[in-house]
Amino acid sequence: MWLLSAEVREIFAQLLRSGVSLTEEQQSKFEARYHGSDEDGNARNRLLTVVDDKAEILVKGVLTKSPNWMAMFFGGGNTTYPDIASALAEADQNEKVTSATLKIDSPGGQFEGLFDALSAVELFSKPLKASVTGMATSAAYAIAAKADSIEAANKAVLIGSIGVAAAIGVNDHEVVVTSTAAPKKRPDVTTEEGKAMVREELDAMHDIFAEAIATGRQTTVKNINTTYGQGATLLAEAALNRGMIDSIAGVSSLKLVRPAAQTTASGGTKPETGTMDIQTLKAQHPAVYAAAVQLGVDQEHDRVCSHITLGEASGDLKTALAAVDSGAEMNDKIRAQYLAASMNRADTTARTDDDGDAAAAADNVDDSDVNASDNAVADLVCERLGFEE
Repeated sequence: MWLLSAEVREIFAQLLRSGVSLTEEQQSKFEARYHGSDEDGNARNRLLTVVDDKAEILVKGVLTKSPNWMAMFFGGGNTTYPDIASALAEADQNEKVTSATLKIDSPGGQFEGLFDALSAVELFSKPLKASVTGMATSAAYAIAAKADSIEAANKAVLIGSIGVAAAIGVNDHEVVVTSTAAPKKRPDVTTEEGKAMVREELDAMHDIFAEAIATGRQTTVKNINTTYGQGATLLAEAALNRGMIDSIAGVSSLKLVRPAAQTTASGGTKPETGTMDIQTLKAQHPAVYAAAVQLGVDQEHDRVCSHITLGEASGDLKTALAAVDSGAEMNDKIRAQYLAASMNRADTTARTDDDGDAAAAADNVDDSDVNASDNAVADLVCERLGFEE
């Protein structure tokens, strides 16, 4: 069950219909790349950054209980609830940390695992702010609501989508029969009675979801249900007017500024702004420099291995290797290429199954050899880029 924006849910549905999936080996590699480790080989939390006495916890992409490749590559990224909880615990136990920020850009995620993350936010003992840079909808908004305050980075930030929805496929070739005393075990959603059974379950889930948000925002469930958009996604200003967030900040500058004396016409001084170069940053702010370098390494690692993993899964390593070589980010156009390749591959497989003998005669290629070759190329790319498999 998902607490997720409709757009991302539809992308996931298309992926499932296309038949694309990872092998067990590819899934293992994906999870290993997801977790990562520090220079000593110890597992590290990829969400937590500490600079001086401030901690930042990145909550980006689709939220899941465990690493999910569809979320990572097609949902704008993937953050797991256990990683959020462990990042909060680590920051709370760090004596140098005096406050923390949840930096959120997420369309929501799974229902399962959410309430463990909400409990972790509630247990955090230090000042905690939620800063929304892109969106905080559905499950992501529930996490933001548990913070001491919510700030939108600008007026274009999206907030809300509070509610629970289920998309249920119907198979015309399947007849489901339940025991007499359990008619709600497999409701027939093609009937109004069946829809009512599903809605009863969704309403129960919605109640505890809305209650969690109401507790965090110090309001009532009735106010959540009537004022907070009734499932709609709102822009930051509308959300602010309804009490869903606490403030809207200006757009952050990409330039670092430093004060310097500058004589004015009246003989006084005024601050001078300038762009700080890398060497000055490294000398004056070593902790910030180290955090920035690590962030760049992590982002490049994710970029390369995202392309390789999707190239393997879709059978389109040509696109993957070209993207790695050119430095291309994982964008909607490239995702569409992988999805199209996956669907073409599924169609080809279906046609081959229908006429296996003809396909074998026309193309005497051993699939295992092809897969082995693909994996070898992927391993070579990651090895040359210095990434662990």
